[in-house]
Amino acid sequence: MNPKRVFGQMSRCMIAASLVFFAGVAGASAAGGPVAVSPGPTTSTAVLTQPSSPVTFSVDLGAGYLTGESKEVVFAPTLGNHKTSELTWEIDNLFMVGVGASLTVHKWLAVNFTGWFKATDGEGTLDDFDFLIVGQDWTDWSHHEDTDVTDGSIIDLNVVLSFFRTDTVTFDALVGYKRDNFGWEASGGDFIYSEGGFRNTTGSFSAGVPVISYEQTFSSLYLGLGMAAKFNAFELASRLIYSPLVQGEADDHHFLRNLVTSDDGEDGDLIAFDITGRYSITKYLAFEMGYSYQRYDMMQGDSVWNFQDQGVVILFPDGAGMEQTSSLFSAGLRYNF
Repeated sequence: MNPKRVFGQMSRCMIAASLVFFAGVAGASAAGGPVAVSPGPTTSTAVLTQPSSPVTFSVDLGAGYLTGESKEVVFAPTLGNHKTSELTWEIDNLFMVGVGASLTVHKWLAVNFTGWFKATDGEGTLDDFDFLIVGQDWTDWSHHEDTDVTDGSIIDLNVVLSFFRTDTVTFDALVGYKRDNFGWEASGGDFIYSEGGFRNTTGSFSAGVPVISYEQTFSSLYLGLGMAAKFNAFELASRLIYSPLVQGEADDHHFLRNLVTSDDGEDGDLIAFDITGRYSITKYLAFEMGYSYQRYDMMQGDSVWNFQDQGVVILFPDGAGMEQTSSLFSAGLRYNF
């Protein structure tokens, strides 16, 4: 290899490197920056921020006021499905305590639990009608003002998927499970009976003596749609749910006749609506108020009558009916972790 050629190439490389170095220095000087020929210690520090967790958790605690009505019906399918008896159980007022929890993942998926339970025995009334003549108005009636609401609970577990989301509005699809249970006990009361005539006998039951008790339970899987809108510190959310798969159970005890009936129904319909307003007091704490309405349509099913004094049990296919409607007003606090 020719030494001159090698040296020439080395010279040209050194000249090019020098030009690049001085061009950089000139550029830094023109920009008003410091000129340095060797690296020195830096005075700046890098700040690393931990990204916020996509998982959030919140708990709710509230108080509620519930009113409602349930019906207990006896049918005679062999007589053209004639209604032989109808008992209307009212919930005039029932104070409830509510607890809830919500786990949200990546803002588009959430799992929610809500439970409402009676705080004390509520007040109710019972009207018991019998229709012993086909095609005629009621023949027997009793009214019971002294009626306690002995059971009351509403349990709701659901999964929510947000299919459309902006900074202020969210639309959701829901799938969930719901179970409602209510019970009553009626004492005393007055009656009008048809005995040897039409509505010709009147009287009263002994005050304070239990006459009839009734417990009704509905459970179902459901689907629904929800929407939420956020306005700074205020948020408004609502949902509508429906189920054609309601299962119903009911137990009735006629104390004076020592008769116990057990009813079962299936494939009933549920429709429910609720709306909640929430105001954020702080980043973690919010105050909320809500209203919910639900209706279980009349479902018909089998009934088993147990005449305990005689030891006789009779099955009446499609002999029972049940329905329920209720409204709940609530207020409470939510804490976000």
